[in-house]
Amino acid sequence: MRLKTFAAQTLTQAMADVRREMGAEAVIIATSDGPNGGVQVRAASEMSHRPDPVEPVRERTQRLAEAAEIARGDREDEHLDQVIRALGFHRSPGVAAQALIKSAQDFSDGHAVGRLAHAIEARYAFQPLPAIPEHAVLFAGTPGVGKTSALAKTAARSIAAGAIPTLISCDGERAGADARLHALAQKMGAAFITVDDPRELADAMREFDGPALIDSPAVNPFELDDLDMTLAFADSSDAEIVYVFDAGLAPEDAEDAASLFASIGASRCIPVKLDCARRLGALLGVGETGLAFAQISSTPFIGGGLAPATPLRLARALIENRAHPYEDSD
Repeated sequence: MRLKTFAAQTLTQAMADVRREMGAEAVIIATSDGPNGGVQVRAASEMSHRPDPVEPVRERTQRLAEAAEIARGDREDEHLDQVIRALGFHRSPGVAAQALIKSAQDFSDGHAVGRLAHAIEARYAFQPLPAIPEHAVLFAGTPGVGKTSALAKTAARSIAAGAIPTLISCDGERAGADARLHALAQKMGAAFITVDDPRELADAMREFDGPALIDSPAVNPFELDDLDMTLAFADSSDAEIVYVFDAGLAPEDAEDAASLFASIGASRCIPVKLDCARRLGALLGVGETGLAFAQISSTPFIGGGLAPATPLRLARALIENRAHPYEDSD
């Protein structure tokens, strides 16, 4: 089964998008208000998904450059060309790439990084987590993505700010998950609790004060039962859902998964593994869903912590942190 969430200004428009992309046999699973206005529709289809062939880097970059030249004419702009090459290299989603290029083009002063940062700030939301969260935070994501590490880094920030957080593991089915989080809590001097189900989590939340950081079970967002389980844990603890995702995912896959987490109430996201991802189009794919960027993790070490997500940090990751040769193989 294929699941996808569609966002549009009206329900009629969203339904048309569902029929066009998933066919007349698609079933509507849920509807809700969109994070930035409009509506969201979650649909399911039994049709197998055939992804479009991957566009080579050179061809994508050339297409983006040609579209930009229509607007700017023959005027040379080496910094805009650098933005275009970076977005092409990372296989940024088409609509997002065109909007960012147009915004960077309008902001004609400054170098490539600054202009891309301006464009990113205009298009995407940024909302870093406070050092000491006022409400419980539930970290959600797919297996092996790094939820536990992101949680531990968040806990380290809280401890540095003078709070003693409680780390809660709901991931008892995965081998070693409880033991790893418990060991991290002991090293940091944080409290630790393990629970088996949402009801037990609700009972545990009444037993302590202070920041609660919850490690939810890893899920497949394309399975409705998995999403429902994540939502049940969040509801039972009155926790904010923060989506943790691998920055090296294909942009289309990242956007689809993020839209599903957004459909159950996630409002912020934390990209991880920026240090070992070669192409970062997933950052922009997730941003297209309306989730706000909270922190960025670019190191596997707990002591390295999480840097607050900013437009400048994203722009630097896309432009400065790697070369973008046209000759790269696909």
